Amino acid sequence: MREQDHYDAIVIGSGTCGATLARELSAAGQRVLLLERGGPAPATESVMGFVAIADQVKVGDKLTTARALTTGGSSSMYFGVVNYPPLDEFRKLGLDISAELEEVKRELPIAPLPDRLIGEQSQRLGDSARALGLDWNKHDMLIDPAQCEGDGYSYRALWRARRYVDDAVASGAQLVQRATVGRVLSEGGQAIGVQYRIRKPLYVTPPREAYAPRIVLAAGELASPQILRASGLDEIGRRGFYCSPGYALYGLVPGQQARDNFVGSMGCDLGDGVELGDANVSRFMHRLMMLGKGKFKHLRNYPQSIGIGVKIKDGHGGELRADGRLRKTLDAGDCARLERGEREARRVLEKAGARDVFNFGLSVAGRVGGMVAIGEHVDARLETRLRGLHVCDGSVIPDAMRGTPTVTLLSMAKHLSKHLLQRA
Repeated sequence: MREQDHYDAIVIGSGTCGATLARELSAAGQRVLLLERGGPAPATESVMGFVAIADQVKVGDKLTTARALTTGGSSSMYFGVVNYPPLDEFRKLGLDISAELEEVKRELPIAPLPDRLIGEQSQRLGDSARALGLDWNKHDMLIDPAQCEGDGYSYRALWRARRYVDDAVASGAQLVQRATVGRVLSEGGQAIGVQYRIRKPLYVTPPREAYAPRIVLAAGELASPQILRASGLDEIGRRGFYCSPGYALYGLVPGQQARDNFVGSMGCDLGDGVELGDANVSRFMHRLMMLGKGKFKHLRNYPQSIGIGVKIKDGHGGELRADGRLRKTLDAGDCARLERGEREARRVLEKAGARDVFNFGLSVAGRVGGMVAIGEHVDARLETRLRGLHVCDGSVIPDAMRGTPTVTLLSMAKHLSKHLLQRA
């Protein structure tokens, strides 16, 4: 073994959790190896920018989800919506992340969007929902209004995990991109390192190995369960998973003068596991979506566009197959909730004066989660039965938390980094 292959900690994945852990550990003087499957493609609001990083994953015959394979992970594609961790649920499992949550709130620009940054289409949608008696409210957002000129939308105003990756590298962390981890190496029930390959332009390298007494798997809820299984933890994924299915409905409001907009800034909970939310995407994203569906009338009329999203809480089911593929079929209760959500969504759009309304199609509207459980697969320190191997990403978030996980992930990663530094 070469000395340069030894580290104090290895972090797999540079998304929200991985970036935060690498940042905190390297700032404390730890020698950190950060392995990222994606490349250095920057997060840009362009067709080529999205094509370069977007990866679509099938969850079932009619269900797909998307992730970003790039430095910074899927924070490169998210909308900045903030949902807070259910602290009581975490405490029941032995994790108190309340102090770390307050750190995150102090560190990052979290607040509802000021009205000047909410487009006419979102204002109209909210007014219509409230007129129908729905409890439609603003969400907190992870967006820096100072980055928005005047009353304009700005893609760069959204927080990205890549900023924390840059901080980690500046503190001495070694970032290896295009590195696909095959498995975690272990001896006598102790994790000792990782095996990975690097994807070059014309070939993939032979397997390489790196070693550390502390390894954190933060590859995301789609990749981490696969790596855990490949590392000998066959019990992962047996309880099935959830995927929060849903869809968006879009229409046109004659005479409306919509402008570029931050999507997801408002919504409501209908109860019984059904949520509605603002689906008024930016002009660029709208163009991309309508082109993909062949909706040319909508494509040409962004100022008249109005959209609403439906998301439901599905139960555990399906399977993680031996080949790493996911498979799930929605049951009758899930379908009934989707139908209820669509009825309510159409009522809101009708109240808003929308015409030419269409359903964009079923997809995964939230996280694919529930395959790794605290108290079953990892303990309160997020450590697996392989000592020294921790899991810190969306795959371990308690089932009660179905919302956008960014702030929860940041809080979890800060909490785990403190524990790892105490053991260093």
